[in-house]
Amino acid sequence: MLFATPSSLMQASSSLSVSSARPARFIAGLVMFLTFFGWGVFFVPMGSYLATIYPKDETIIGAAYSMGPLAAMISALLAGWLADRSFSPRLLLAVLSALGGLLLVYAPHAGGPSAFQGVLFAHSLCFFAALPLLNSVVLASLDDPGRQFGAIRLWGTIGWIVSGVLVGTVLAKYYDPAVATQPVIFYLGGAALVLVAGCCLLLADPVKKEAGPAVSGGLWKLLGDGKFLLFLVFSVLFCIPLALYYSYANTFLKSSGIGQTETFMTAGQVSEVVFLALLPLLAARFSAKTILLFGMACWALRYWLFAEFPSSGLALFTAIAIHGACYDFFFVTGTLYADRKAPEGLRNTAQSVVTWATLGLGLFIGNRIAPLLHERFITVVDGKTVFAKEFWLYPSAFALVLLVVFALVFHDDTRLSDKSNG
Repeated sequence: MLFATPSSLMQASSSLSVSSARPARFIAGLVMFLTFFGWGVFFVPMGSYLATIYPKDETIIGAAYSMGPLAAMISALLAGWLADRSFSPRLLLAVLSALGGLLLVYAPHAGGPSAFQGVLFAHSLCFFAALPLLNSVVLASLDDPGRQFGAIRLWGTIGWIVSGVLVGTVLAKYYDPAVATQPVIFYLGGAALVLVAGCCLLLADPVKKEAGPAVSGGLWKLLGDGKFLLFLVFSVLFCIPLALYYSYANTFLKSSGIGQTETFMTAGQVSEVVFLALLPLLAARFSAKTILLFGMACWALRYWLFAEFPSSGLALFTAIAIHGACYDFFFVTGTLYADRKAPEGLRNTAQSVVTWATLGLGLFIGNRIAPLLHERFITVVDGKTVFAKEFWLYPSAFALVLLVVFALVFHDDTRLSDKSNG
């Protein structure tokens, strides 16, 4: 989903920037680790926490998990526009991370479901405004983003895995078995984001020029690029079926007889590590379009496996294990493509637009459609949740149709690496 001239990404410098490439990559990896640790450590167990704190409120969990996509649509574009206009992106990233972390620490003490949702929404506004800025700042700190970004993004995946192991195993054993239902999950997330605020100041700002041909027009200049606009449209459409995985995969696996589903699903995060390591190799040989098509195909395959083999442990494990290809070859590749396509001086805006389209509008629409599928294709029989195969076949078919149409109408040979062959 993203990219453009690479040599310009290296020219950014400031008094707080790291001049050596190796320390810059280390700090970039650390910031990625802390960001995704801070997200995962509370986001995954938050449903259990809310069910315990507000046992009589049947809407709080769904409402809480809808805050992120809604906030992404509101805040991401504004932050990117500010960063490209007059603010230092890394300084803005630091402020948003610190404020988001403090709000997360306060969330358990907000008092009442409505107040909790309000604080969580404010936190989400900060977090999803910071996320595209994080991509821009990290990309600007790398020598060859097409080759190096996958390895840096890998540390975000590791951070997510570590957060799950910390809460589900380490703290549950040595602190409290019910740690997932206690405010400490929010404290840990908040502390990690505050640390992000300090670390990101040591990275580079993306190159910005005085307002000129590349910057004037801002968002409209980006959308005026027909290929980039088409990419955004397909990103929104493709994220609609993707939303079902994040909302229903865990419940589906439990209904299929899989034990310890949280541990079972970590195979997906482990696979992210593998596929992120492969991404630079693919970026050197294939166009962004080819890699995106492969990611789309993996999503269609995953849902087909869910639909056709709900009782096969091997098939279900395969569907989870290809999560790395599903996520990395779609979302991470999209991040790189957007950076390539953005005019110099609009890279922050480009990242914000992609975040708005994928983590915002696409997932929001998907989450609004999901209850319709739930009502038609999920039933409870003798206390057991039963998924009809159509629940997964419909999104699988939708993803497959999008893949075919995308292959036919999207004509762009943009490469993600400066050192790509051919």
